[in-house]
This record gives sequence, C-alpha cells and structure tokens, in this order.
Amino acid sequence: MNMNREELQKLAKDLRQQEPRPAYEKLGGFEMAARTLDKCRATLLGIEGEFRFGCPMDAEFFHEAGIKQDEFEAMVASGASDKEVEEWIQEHAHSPTNR
Repeated sequence: MNMNREELQKLAKDLRQQEPRPAYEKLGGFEMAARTLDKCRATLLGIEGEFRFGCPMDAEFFHEAGIKQDEFEAMVASGASDKEVEEWIQEHAHSPTNR
C-alpha cells in the first residue's frame, strides 16, 4: 500500500488528544463513515490512542456499505481528502437506505 504520509498528517486528527467524529455524522451517505475515516487516518500514522480502526462499529459500516476494509484503508492511505473519500464511497458502496 502506498502511503502519502505528508497529506495524511495534514488531514488526520490526533486521537490521543481529541475524539474522532461522532458515529451519526454521515460521509457518503453512511453513518459511521466519517468516524471510521478519522480512525483509519490516525491508525496509519500511529496516533490513534485508545481508538481502534477495524472495531465492530467500523465493521458494521463496511458491511452496510459492502466495501472491504483493506480497500478503504488503501484509499485513505493515498492522502485522500474527505471529499475524495466521500466520492470513493459513493462509487464503490451499495446505496444506503436513508441517504
């Protein structure tokens, strides 16, 4: 996986000092997606603190969206912005029921 550390550092929240976005905040029409994105970025940089990317909440998002965790992680590792990740989710996911 190619990781754009410089872009990730600009976008990532340091979860050792702040919380990821709330589970209800939608990204690409899916609840939990924005929170999962925050945790993924932080985990790639080793600043996830007590939060875990790939936890059952994240797994629920991946299942609902019909996308694979490793594919999501590779997209995020590229240094993609929230907008780019949102567009990627919309292109690769099953449509959520309440968009």
